[in-house]
Amino acid sequence: MPTVARAFATAYAEHDAADGGDRSYADAGKRAARLAVGELATDLGQKRPGQEAPWAALRAHQTKQTVKVTSVEVPDGAPAPTPSTAFVRVVYVLTSKPKSGASERRSEQLALRLVHTKFGWRVAELPWA
Repeated sequence: MPTVARAFATAYAEHDAADGGDRSYADAGKRAARLAVGELATDLGQKRPGQEAPWAALRAHQTKQTVKVTSVEVPDGAPAPTPSTAFVRVVYVLTSKPKSGASERRSEQLALRLVHTKFGWRVAELPWA
Protein backbone atom coordinates (compact mmCIF):
# COMPACT_ATOMS: atom_id res chain seq x y z
CA MET A 1 0.00 0.00 0.00
CA PRO A 2 2.73 2.59 0.77
CA THR A 3 4.31 1.92 -2.65
CA VAL A 4 1.07 2.78 -4.48
CA ALA A 5 0.53 5.85 -2.27
CA ARG A 6 4.05 7.10 -3.07
CA ALA A 7 3.68 6.43 -6.78
CA PHE A 8 0.25 8.10 -6.94
CA ALA A 9 1.41 11.24 -5.11
CA THR A 10 4.44 11.51 -7.39
CA ALA A 11 2.39 11.08 -10.58
CA TYR A 12 -0.27 13.51 -9.31
CA ALA A 13 2.07 16.30 -8.16
CA GLU A 14 4.91 16.23 -10.71
CA HIS A 15 4.50 18.56 -13.69
CA ASP A 16 6.69 19.44 -16.65
CA ALA A 17 5.62 22.79 -18.11
CA ALA A 18 8.68 23.05 -20.36
CA ASP A 19 8.33 22.93 -24.13
CA GLY A 20 7.48 19.38 -25.15
CA GLY A 21 6.33 18.47 -21.63
CA ASP A 22 2.86 18.37 -20.13
CA ARG A 23 0.13 20.37 -21.87
CA SER A 24 -1.86 20.96 -18.66
CA TYR A 25 -2.31 19.75 -15.10
CA ALA A 26 -4.61 17.09 -16.57
CA ASP A 27 -1.57 15.27 -17.99
CA ALA A 28 -0.37 14.54 -14.45
CA GLY A 29 -3.92 13.52 -13.57
CA LYS A 30 -3.90 11.00 -16.41
CA ARG A 31 -0.64 9.51 -15.10
CA ALA A 32 -2.09 9.27 -11.59
CA ALA A 33 -5.33 7.76 -12.90
CA ARG A 34 -3.48 4.53 -13.69
CA LEU A 35 -3.25 4.01 -9.92
CA ALA A 36 -6.84 5.01 -9.17
CA VAL A 37 -10.28 3.41 -9.43
CA GLY A 38 -13.86 4.47 -9.92
CA GLU A 39 -14.96 8.04 -10.38
CA LEU A 40 -11.58 9.35 -9.27
CA ALA A 41 -9.81 7.56 -12.13
CA THR A 42 -12.20 9.22 -14.59
CA ASP A 43 -12.03 12.67 -13.01
CA LEU A 44 -8.26 12.94 -12.69
CA GLY A 45 -7.55 13.46 -16.38
CA GLN A 46 -10.11 16.23 -16.85
CA LYS A 47 -9.19 19.89 -17.14
CA ARG A 48 -10.77 21.91 -14.34
CA PRO A 49 -11.89 25.52 -14.26
CA GLY A 50 -9.40 27.69 -12.47
CA GLN A 51 -6.32 25.71 -13.53
CA GLU A 52 -5.53 27.85 -16.58
CA ALA A 53 -3.88 30.76 -14.73
CA PRO A 54 -1.61 28.67 -12.48
CA TRP A 55 -0.65 26.49 -15.45
CA ALA A 56 0.12 29.59 -17.54
CA ALA A 57 2.47 30.77 -14.78
CA LEU A 58 4.34 27.45 -14.86
CA ARG A 59 4.49 27.56 -18.67
CA ALA A 60 5.77 31.15 -18.69
CA HIS A 61 8.81 30.03 -16.69
CA GLN A 62 9.12 26.57 -18.30
CA THR A 63 8.93 25.11 -14.79
CA LYS A 64 9.50 21.46 -13.94
CA GLN A 65 8.08 20.27 -10.63
CA THR A 66 9.47 17.16 -8.99
CA VAL A 67 8.41 15.25 -5.89
CA LYS A 68 10.39 13.55 -3.16
CA VAL A 69 8.10 11.61 -0.83
CA THR A 70 9.28 11.87 2.77
CA SER A 71 6.61 9.81 4.53
CA VAL A 72 3.44 7.77 4.14
CA GLU A 73 1.48 7.37 7.36
CA VAL A 74 -2.00 6.95 8.78
CA PRO A 75 -3.23 10.42 9.79
CA ASP A 76 -4.16 11.14 13.40
CA GLY A 77 -7.79 10.22 13.96
CA ALA A 78 -8.08 8.03 10.86
CA PRO A 79 -9.18 4.42 11.23
CA ALA A 80 -6.49 1.76 11.22
CA PRO A 81 -5.88 0.12 7.84
CA THR A 82 -7.82 -3.07 7.11
CA PRO A 83 -7.12 -5.71 4.45
CA SER A 84 -9.52 -3.87 2.12
CA THR A 85 -9.14 -0.12 2.83
CA ALA A 86 -6.69 2.39 4.24
CA PHE A 87 -6.46 6.13 4.76
CA VAL A 88 -2.95 7.57 4.45
CA ARG A 89 -1.23 10.93 4.34
CA VAL A 90 1.64 11.29 1.88
CA VAL A 91 4.07 14.04 2.83
CA TYR A 92 6.47 15.21 0.15
CA VAL A 93 8.83 17.98 -0.88
CA LEU A 94 7.79 19.69 -4.10
CA THR A 95 10.69 21.27 -5.98
CA SER A 96 9.82 23.82 -8.65
CA LYS A 97 12.67 24.54 -11.06
CA PRO A 98 12.12 27.21 -13.69
CA LYS A 99 14.18 27.10 -16.89
CA SER A 100 16.23 29.96 -15.47
CA GLY A 101 16.46 31.14 -11.92
CA ALA A 102 16.48 29.52 -8.52
CA SER A 103 14.56 26.43 -7.49
CA GLU A 104 11.86 26.65 -4.84
CA ARG A 105 11.13 23.84 -2.39
CA ARG A 106 8.11 23.48 -0.17
CA SER A 107 6.52 20.77 1.90
CA GLU A 108 3.17 19.46 0.68
CA GLN A 109 0.82 16.65 1.68
CA LEU A 110 -1.93 14.63 0.11
CA ALA A 111 -4.57 12.53 1.86
CA LEU A 112 -5.61 9.32 0.11
CA ARG A 113 -8.19 6.61 0.64
CA LEU A 114 -6.92 3.37 -0.84
CA VAL A 115 -8.87 0.21 -1.55
CA HIS A 116 -7.60 -3.25 -2.29
CA THR A 117 -8.72 -4.51 -5.70
CA LYS A 118 -7.93 -7.56 -7.81
CA PHE A 119 -5.10 -5.43 -9.25
CA GLY A 120 -3.69 -4.58 -5.81
CA TRP A 121 -4.03 -1.33 -3.88
CA ARG A 122 -5.55 1.61 -5.76
CA VAL A 123 -6.52 5.16 -4.78
CA ALA A 124 -10.28 5.58 -4.55
CA GLU A 125 -10.60 9.06 -3.08
CA LEU A 126 -8.74 12.23 -2.18
CA PRO A 127 -10.53 12.94 1.12
CA TRP A 128 -10.41 16.45 2.46
CA ALA A 129 -9.34 17.80 -0.96
